[in-house]
Amino acid sequence: MNRIYIISGPAGVGKSTTSKRLAELFEHSAYIEGDLINHMVIGGYLPPWESEESLSLVWENIADLSINFVQANKNVIIDYVAFPEEVEKLSQKIYAEVNDIEVIYVVLWADRDELLKRDALRIKEHQMGERCLELVKEFESKELEKRFIFNTTNLKPSDLDEILLNIRENPAFIY
Repeated sequence: MNRIYIISGPAGVGKSTTSKRLAELFEHSAYIEGDLINHMVIGGYLPPWESEESLSLVWENIADLSINFVQANKNVIIDYVAFPEEVEKLSQKIYAEVNDIEVIYVVLWADRDELLKRDALRIKEHQMGERCLELVKEFESKELEKRFIFNTTNLKPSDLDEILLNIRENPAFIY
């Protein structure tokens, strides 16, 4: 059975690092970076947090790509900020199109100070600053089920193998 992994969380929490490494663990996988999908729109671009239409288009494209990759026998790893309502819509579309699939939803988490510290270590053009904290507040307002949260506050890059094992093996993350 193939899986679609949605690796989410606020900016700076380690989504990209975790997602890319997870994709490398599978013999057959596809990595979907939501930000790249979002930035495909050039004329009339609006950030997804400012435009419901832009956000909806990103998720429609992510869903279609995911379905195509799963039908080609790939595990899919999605690296993007995903709130529960987006995961629900994506899951409904995927389950309607594909049999024998599991959707795994993981929200990587770190406390505010740790997020800001990690963000400051990024190269300048990738730093998010206060946007990290805005996303924390937005996640907190969504009443996210605790079973989907993976707290990485006290984990270091050297703990990545442990994180990946937990993501792959923990049944609480199955959506």
